[in-house]
Parts: sequence; structure tokens; C-alpha cells
Amino acid sequence: MKNKRSYFFISILLACFCFANAQKTDFKKFCAEFIKEYKALEIPATGLDYKNNFGNIQNKEQLEKQQLFFVSQGKILQQVEEKNLNAEEKLRYKQLNYEIVMNLERIALEKNWNDEGRKIPENGLHSLPNYKEWYSYYIKHFTSVNISPEEVFAMGLSEVKKIQSEIKSIQTALGFKDEESFYKYLGNNSFYLKDKDSIQLAYAEIDKTVRKNLEKMFPKNDVVEIGVMEWPDSGPNTPPGIYLGKKDNAYGKDIFQYNFYGHKHNRRSMEWLYMHEAIPGHHLQSVVRRTTKEDVLSGEYFYFGNAEGWACYIEDFGKELGLYQNQYTYLGKWQWDLVRSARLVMEVGIHYYGWSYEKAMEYWKENIKGQDEIAEREIKRITNWAGQALCYKVGALTIKQIVTQKIEQGVDSKTAHQFFLTHSDFPLQVLLAKIS
Repeated sequence: MKNKRSYFFISILLACFCFANAQKTDFKKFCAEFIKEYKALEIPATGLDYKNNFGNIQNKEQLEKQQLFFVSQGKILQQVEEKNLNAEEKLRYKQLNYEIVMNLERIALEKNWNDEGRKIPENGLHSLPNYKEWYSYYIKHFTSVNISPEEVFAMGLSEVKKIQSEIKSIQTALGFKDEESFYKYLGNNSFYLKDKDSIQLAYAEIDKTVRKNLEKMFPKNDVVEIGVMEWPDSGPNTPPGIYLGKKDNAYGKDIFQYNFYGHKHNRRSMEWLYMHEAIPGHHLQSVVRRTTKEDVLSGEYFYFGNAEGWACYIEDFGKELGLYQNQYTYLGKWQWDLVRSARLVMEVGIHYYGWSYEKAMEYWKENIKGQDEIAEREIKRITNWAGQALCYKVGALTIKQIVTQKIEQGVDSKTAHQFFLTHSDFPLQVLLAKIS
């Protein structure tokens, strides 16, 4: 009798084990089928220029086919028992839910736009009849955070005020009693490097310093060399720098390119720019992702808020990494952070509140001193690239929440940072949600 009971209980345990593993197998199979069928739909990617995006919107029949796919996939996903998934699978489960909801929201907007005559809006999204819904979608698409236009606007105002206070403190510490003399001095040629050899040597020193201190913030990561070079054919509208992974360029290695337009490069910008584009920003994030164990969904989605948010977030840790050792390089970090923060205010102003170009320029001149030469470029960017410029600051502040949340759950900051780096292909909204 005892043997029969033992056999009975073992049978029950085996059945439970098989059931749990069947659920895991089913979910993996679902993910594979989802991606296969998703790719077959050939949905145009949402690019940077909103006008191109509207021009690429598909016809009614194609949109209905997309809608049918996402509705049916949502129903199938609901049948997966989330409680039987491991921690990583739960994240993927939440990610697919996120993608389904976002795509259904997009399709509804696109179908409505088709019905209204396919008129592409000029000078921003505000001229659309349902501009509030469209801009709210663009914000979520580019930040991967469920945040409203009103919340973004308030965030921008708050950050601008905070950063202006930081800059004022540095101005005072440097002995300048008034803004006029302060910014006049900052325009001095002594702040600019004008030969590429000097720039290369300076970036080599920054790289050496960061690598020496990297383990203060991260577990040991073998970060491969990154090439530093001038951005070819850079012009007045070229950003300060760019990172190109080795798969995205013709050089055969990872590259950081800096803007050398006008044959000068601002020394105040070099430390934060290197951290953003190279280590521990885009380059470190890319390297860690390459060496992270992959699953069927790895690399299938790109989230601007995750990538640009991380590179922006990490700029705050320059002192921990041996940088920002003088007030001027620290000032350079805040000067660019002020631009990013002001973009939140101006972009929401243009697309949501109907600001004109002139009103945005007026806001710039009132709040950003000493950088009028890039004002036109930045306002045109946030007008044409609805949502994209928000991903830096919204992303950075959301990542700060995610890291804090992980630390509150009992891990140290190194582990929290590594967790984020290994989950660089997830929407921030998913990573922000607590995992049961």
C-alpha cells in the first residue's frame, strides 16, 4: 500500500512538472510564431520624420489584416499562464502584451487618418483633428513609457529650472557675478581644440580614465576597443557625436564619431559626449547585449527610450568614473542637459499646445544662454521628429526609477546597472513594472 501511495504522489509531481514545462514550451512556440507572422505583415517601421511615417501608412485592407493579427495574438497570449513562466519569460510576456496594445492603438489612428483623406500635417502634429491622440502615441512609441504630454511638459519645466540652478552655482563658483560676462568668457577660443591629433589624444585619455574606474559602477565587463574619428562631412546641423556599432558601418569595428565642423571641437563637451556615445553609454550597452544569452525575441525590437535614455542617464556619473574634475567640463554636461530638457517643453508646446516656431524660439532665448547657434537646428528637429527628442530625458529619469526599484528589491547598484544593460531590448514600461 505504501508503494502504491508513493507511486501516486510521484505521478502527480511528474504531471505538474510536465504541465509547467508544457506551458514554457507553448510560450516559446508562441513567441517564434508571433515574430514569424509579424514579419510577414511587412509593417512599415515608424521612422524619425513624422511626414515620412504618414506617407508610409498602409491602405484599409492592409490595416485590417494587421488588426486581425494583433487581436488574435492577444487572445492567444491571454491563454498562457503567466505564473508558470520564469522571470525572463514574464518580461517577454509583458513585452508582447505591450507590443500588441501599441500596435492596435497605431492601427486605430491610421485607419481614422485614411478615412479622413490622408492629409499629412504641416509644422507638427497639432494641425491634425485628433492631434492629442496622435501625439500621445508618438510619445509612447519613442519613450516606451506610458507618460502623457502634460506630464512630459511638467517634467521639462522642472528639469529646466533645476539645471539652470546648477549652472548658476557653477557660474558663482567660477567667480562670475553676471551672466553676460560668464557667457562671453565661455565663447573664448581657448575652450576649442582645433587639430584632430589633440582631439584624438584627449579622447584617448578620457577612455583610459573611464576604463580604470568602470568597475566602481559595473561588474567586470570586457569592453572591446572603440575607434574614435571625425564625423565625415559634418555640417552646422550635425549633432555633437554619434555611435556606430561594427555592424552599422564600413570600418569593421565599433566607432565613435565627433563633430569637427568649422575645424573646432568644444573641450567642455568631450567628457559627457564620450560617456554618452562610448563608455559607459551606447558602446558598453551594445557590447553587453552582444554577449547576453539570446532567446527568440532578442534583437527583434528597438526602443529609443531604452538606448538614448541609458546614454543620457549615465552622464550623471562622470565624477564616479574619474571625470568632471574641473568646473568647466562639469558645466559642459549641464549645458547640454539644459538643451535636452528644454526640448521637452518646446516639443510638447509645438505638437500638443500649438506653439509656433517663433514662440519656441522665444522660449529658447529666454532659457538657454550661450547656445543660439544651434537653436534653429534643434527647433526644426523637434518639429519634424515628433517624439524622438523626448526619449533622452524621459528615458533617463525612468531608468533612474528602474535602478532604484532594483536596489529596493535587495540588489546592489552594480547588479542593478548590469540588469538594465542585459535588458536593452525591452520597453522601459515593461522593466519599470515590478516582476512577481
